Amino acid sequence: MAQFWEPNKMKGQLNTIKERLWENSPDSVKAFPWKKAENLLLDKLLVAGNKALKLSIVTVFVFSCLSDFIYSITRNQELMIPFGLIVGVLMSDFLKQTSQEAFRSSEGKELEMKWQVLWLGGLFVAIKLACAWFGIGIRVLLLHVANGGLMQVLWQWRSLLAENGSMEDGSTPSSVES
Repeated sequence: MAQFWEPNKMKGQLNTIKERLWENSPDSVKAFPWKKAENLLLDKLLVAGNKALKLSIVTVFVFSCLSDFIYSITRNQELMIPFGLIVGVLMSDFLKQTSQEAFRSSEGKELEMKWQVLWLGGLFVAIKLACAWFGIGIRVLLLHVANGGLMQVLWQWRSLLAENGSMEDGSTPSSVES
């Protein structure tokens, strides 16, 4: 088995096969812009992966919220749902404004906003994960606070994407309709 999988022999054989195949291929194949096609394919795959990631994150969030709502209803704590959502939204706005005031920089505003949204989303996901170690009453409240914060972060993310899309088109941010 060791003689078949020696790296040096395998590399040499593969290079020999590659050279023979390249020599025997027609001129039209040799003239094809392979690097450009490779870069285009990688770009398309990255865009598709990005869209799939966004869709999966939003799907997980929606099912997590529904699960938390059902959990609250089964524990007979329905009034915690709107209270927690409101607290989460207000907390997200407060943290966003505080971070904007505390970490003003001369760098691009777009990069700064992306990092703020990422930090806020990570904070609320951490709150959601930490809820497993709390009692039922606090767990229900914190789950909905995290859901409200994540809803606000998703809204900020959407508005950030809409702003970036409108600026690339050359139109004003107020003319974007979704």
